[in-house]
Amino acid sequence: MSMEIYVLSDRRLAAMAEWQQAIDQADLDLRLPADAVFADLSGFLPVRMKGLETGFECDHWDVADVLDGTYHDVSFDRTWNHALAFRWGASFEANRAAWMAASAYARATDGVVFDPESGELHTPARAAEIVREIEASPIDEAMIVDMLRKAGLIP
Repeated sequence: MSMEIYVLSDRRLAAMAEWQQAIDQADLDLRLPADAVFADLSGFLPVRMKGLETGFECDHWDVADVLDGTYHDVSFDRTWNHALAFRWGASFEANRAAWMAASAYARATDGVVFDPESGELHTPARAAEIVREIEASPIDEAMIVDMLRKAGLIP
């Protein structure tokens, strides 16, 4: 099962260093790859979170596909100029890392985080709260993966 969120904004950051600065200002223990080129983001983005290697897919998305296409039934508060997509599979680390990166990016661009699962738009402040909620969650990933395997839901 894949999860996704989008940051909708009117401007883009120019470089990964700007994004990393926003992450650092939010006091998040997340490191983006310094050699990645922001304008070329497409596909898996490896990151380090709390000393662990993880990552998520990150792509510049056509904002019209988000607003008028795939999620045409969602009531967006306005039209945005840019969409940055974050996607990940069944990994709690990737979930945390994606939300961290998205919340910092939304704050840095004065954007919002759109969560298609809930159909909600989150302010950067609310997205930061979601990061704290995810971090406080006492979920044991190994236990859940084992349960899913036993139920035949994953290989």
